[in-house]
Amino acid sequence: MVECIIVGRDVNMIKFIMDTGAMFTCCNSKTFDIRLHEKDMSDSETKLLGGFVKGSSVKFYKCRMKQFTIGNVDMGEQNIWITFDERVTDAVLGMDILQQVIFAANPYNKKMYFCEDADDYNDNFELEAV
Repeated sequence: MVECIIVGRDVNMIKFIMDTGAMFTCCNSKTFDIRLHEKDMSDSETKLLGGFVKGSSVKFYKCRMKQFTIGNVDMGEQNIWITFDERVTDAVLGMDILQQVIFAANPYNKKMYFCEDADDYNDNFELEAV
């Protein structure tokens, strides 16, 4: 699980499952904003995505975040995909966002590191046995 701070209408901290096989970052609307209703998203771009519920596609709405922070990396404005389908319970951090950062796992301390660029990586990532 990766804790991310998202800023839409409100500021929220969401625990995402990091999935390098997922193309898009997705979550349920209730995880994102409990006051949001499907009618509020009527003008938004939609996608039907599979893989969340066995044997059926799920409708997702594109939602612009004012800020998306993963680890200590503020990524500014980002799009995520939200659904109102209650069968979707996982929040997934997909490659649409992950491809914008450097990420590495340290097997010695069991932590994930997220870096903006090579300098950030060189300054902050140490792979040493604890």
